[in-house]
This record gives sequence, C-alpha cells and structure tokens, in this order.
Amino acid sequence: MNKIILYIATSLDGFIADINGGVDWLPHPKDDAELETVGYKDLMERIDTILMGSRSYKQILGFGEWGWPDKQTYVFTSGQLEIDKPYISITHGSPLEFMASLKERKSDKDIWLLGGAELAKSFAQESLIDEIILTIIPQTLGTGIPLGLSFENFDLTAEKSLTDGMVQKIYLRQNT
Repeated sequence: MNKIILYIATSLDGFIADINGGVDWLPHPKDDAELETVGYKDLMERIDTILMGSRSYKQILGFGEWGWPDKQTYVFTSGQLEIDKPYISITHGSPLEFMASLKERKSDKDIWLLGGAELAKSFAQESLIDEIILTIIPQTLGTGIPLGLSFENFDLTAEKSLTDGMVQKIYLRQNT
C-alpha cells in the first residue's frame, strides 16, 4: 500500500491554526523556489490523492481557485457538503474503513493527509500515518488548534533548517 504522509506546519508552540482556525500566520511563498524550500513541489510529485477534514476543506475553498485539480481529494465529514468538482469526493467512513476501500486503488503514488488536527489524530490512532513532514514556523501563537500528536511510534529521520528560521522534521513510523 502507498504511504500516507502527514505534511503539515505548526507554530513553535505546536498549533496548526489560530483559535478561529485561521492560518494567516503561515508564510506565503512568493514563488516556486520558496515552495521548494519546504518540500511542497516534491510532495506534489509523490502524491495523487489528498485527504482532509471538512473544516480544512471549507477553509481552502475560501482561498480562491482549487489548487489541486489533478489530485483526487477525499473530504471526511459527518455532515453534508456541497461538492461540484469531479476530483473531490465526500466520505463519511472512519479512516480505517476508508483506507480499506482505497486498497483497490491502482497507483504507485503516495497519499497526502492534509489535516486538520482531528483527522490527523484519528489516522494516528489507527496507526495509518507512515511519514510526518512537520515544518515548524518560528512564531508563537499562545492559543489555537494544537496538532496534538504523539510521536512515540515514529523515528526522527531528518531535521533541517530552512529559510527565515523555519525547521523541518521528518518522522517515519516505526515498524512494530
């Protein structure tokens, strides 16, 4: 099965969003070179599927045009959502049920677990995350939505300093 990669950024104090779910505090890359600094382009080449929660989905819709029409996106929700794009689907299943149904997928590409925090925690509880690419932004929010993951079943395999004081850590799930 393909790897599930949680690629996400946090503040220095471990928050993925401010108290209202906002991400305005995240740096806004000006060009492809800045995107590559955080490994975004590499990630896009590795994946063909994106998983996200409904709050992340609604927030991304507010950013303008959908950024990944070439990737199949699945939105996890317990409610109803209006979807008008053929490359976006809704799922009401648990992460374990969903991943079992995705086994039929004929692809050698990996899967990006975009977030948010609740979806990441539910995937982690089922030991479904294979790799975590965590970019730490040198800013303290003080309060907000914490990532709240335990890294006890992961090995830190790489850590590098990026531009503007950012640090990126890569964790791989331990073989247990």
